[in-house]
Amino acid sequence: MNWLGLGSALAKVIATKVSDQVAAQLEKQIIDGTFSAGEKLASERDLATEYGVSRPSIRDAIKKLEAKGLVTRKQGGGTFVSRQLDAPFAAPLFDLLANNPESHYDLLEFRCALESVIAYYAALRGSAEDKAKIEQVYAEVAKVDGTEQFEELSQAVVAFYLAVAEASHNVLLLHLLRGIKDLLQHNVKENLMVFSGHDDVRKQLNAHRAELMQAIIDGEPENARLASGQHLAFIEQSLLRLDQENNRIQGSVRRLLSSK
Repeated sequence: MNWLGLGSALAKVIATKVSDQVAAQLEKQIIDGTFSAGEKLASERDLATEYGVSRPSIRDAIKKLEAKGLVTRKQGGGTFVSRQLDAPFAAPLFDLLANNPESHYDLLEFRCALESVIAYYAALRGSAEDKAKIEQVYAEVAKVDGTEQFEELSQAVVAFYLAVAEASHNVLLLHLLRGIKDLLQHNVKENLMVFSGHDDVRKQLNAHRAELMQAIIDGEPENARLASGQHLAFIEQSLLRLDQENNRIQGSVRRLLSSK
């Protein structure tokens, strides 16, 4: 028997298994959101050190991920998590939802269903690290809340929602929310602009976010779900009320003009 040949074959099997294990670990971290879409991975050398394997094993693992469409490699630029993982809605659908008044309310109903479930699982599963991040991001919201910096505030609010989604530890919920990130930020910004000058509404919105955060930190899933639902229901009711007021004002102006 050629023992030398057997040893060589065995070495190949072990090397393949190592690369498979590394690929599986990296894949898990990509899917669960540890690595975000578009994020650059560490160098092959650093990954080899981190995983305690050879650079050829790392290289082979990355090839497997590339074949699955999970990463892309740039010549001399490194390896990046595929941006397609968080691909947003197609542009025509984005425009429809962003600019159609009726679709605006459809989006709020969708958000209520999605974010309430996310809040529930965030309170149920969130780790101490997750909760610390939620508090940190909420503090960033508080810094610009009450100002007219709508772009900065909408970004901070969406970052808060995403931190809650990460705490849910549900891969599908997290990627679904990330997939509508641009649409969500547009919606939040539009709502804030409508509520400009209505300090009572904006104060209540912040109070709702504080209740949501506290329910998650306290590990109260049902209270977190209710807080999220009440928050979005309040937004919808406030928008409807303002729409009605605007319609009454426009009607009064038309009647006034027609009487002249």
